[in-house]
Amino acid sequence: MRNPSVCIIAHAHPDFSKGGGETAAYRQFQTLAGEGWDARFVSAVELPGGQSPSDRGEAVARYGEAEYLYGVGGMEEDRLWWRNPEERRALVRLLAGLGSEVYHFHHYWRVGLDLVAELAEARPDARMVVTLHEMLAICSHHGQMVRTRSRELCRKETAQRCLTCFPDGTLERLRLRKALMMAGLRRFDHHLYPSHFIAERYRAWGLSPDTGTVLENYLGDDLLALPRRRRDSERLSGRFAFFGQPTEFKGLDVLIPAFAAALAEDAGLGLTIYGATEAEALRFFPQLERPIAAATDRITFAGRYDAADVLDLMGSVGWVVMPSVWWENSPVVIQEARRAGTPLLVSGIGGMAEKVQDGVDGLHFRAGSAPDLTRAMLEGAVPETHARLSASLRDVIGREEFISTLRDIYRPAPRRAARAA
Repeated sequence: MRNPSVCIIAHAHPDFSKGGGETAAYRQFQTLAGEGWDARFVSAVELPGGQSPSDRGEAVARYGEAEYLYGVGGMEEDRLWWRNPEERRALVRLLAGLGSEVYHFHHYWRVGLDLVAELAEARPDARMVVTLHEMLAICSHHGQMVRTRSRELCRKETAQRCLTCFPDGTLERLRLRKALMMAGLRRFDHHLYPSHFIAERYRAWGLSPDTGTVLENYLGDDLLALPRRRRDSERLSGRFAFFGQPTEFKGLDVLIPAFAAALAEDAGLGLTIYGATEAEALRFFPQLERPIAAATDRITFAGRYDAADVLDLMGSVGWVVMPSVWWENSPVVIQEARRAGTPLLVSGIGGMAEKVQDGVDGLHFRAGSAPDLTRAMLEGAVPETHARLSASLRDVIGREEFISTLRDIYRPAPRRAARAA
């Protein structure tokens, strides 16, 4: 059976931004192209001073073979709608002109739900698919579903609850926002979810489960080609590492005090922070100065790292720690650690609790609780515990399963075919 032509649209390009969503989108493009599919990649870019990505000042520019960049300077502050209709139409003309049979969106932030609607009208014969990496449609607080006046987790969306987070709004505006978001997402023929957790959140919000499939993001051929190595538990069980950005939701302010407390009980432990310098961590969390000092030379800030080196870095430690205080959905760090064969300590919520099985291939601790993370670190530092959990660590989704699922999803839908006729 012939494979359809596919255009993948993303909110960013990994050449300019290292987030999980854009990385997953680009790896999908590379995988399909490598299989001989007619694949294109179109992504947003935000250049300094709102400059156009084109030398001629045009809204869209070619960027390598089968790749395009578009500027997002003409979008509203929330990046969900276009402020400049001419720039939106220029992008729609490009997308429609590519003649793809499938348009697969990763995110709708910096893409625009109004663009999705306009493209669906311009190409009623094409299949529209979206991978929902986050919960922006459900929650105005960066899609985090974390209360704005505290770090309390939000478990249910209602207009009244949202109003307490955004008191400058009104119930009417919040309900209108939901109606617009729902209408925009219903333009898609199919919704892909990288975890069961986020699929359930959208189902509870009101999106039909009949158009949804849970499909884990693909890590890419390069990382899948690397062998998984057995871990030396005697040597590595007391070595922990964090991989990520030092943002307020990633939990460095939980991890570092927890490690300092664990170090007081076991002086042989070590912690490496990949993705942040000490100055960056202190800029977000000034209160960490004392626990960092208490950890003396047992904590290392390694700064930025190249994604191509991540498996080697993870292979040099005994545990990857993910102390996020928000739900997370399908963190690429967890996939990378599983591929590397390195077990994880994770907050026991959301996509983290789903991807790591407590006591089976990793350990959970209470989200936001430094004392409970200390307990988990001391438990994990026992070589026998590390050896047992490492041995049962599952690998990530393979190429054939990933492509086969996409091929099924990309088949023309009767509803879309009838509308086109």
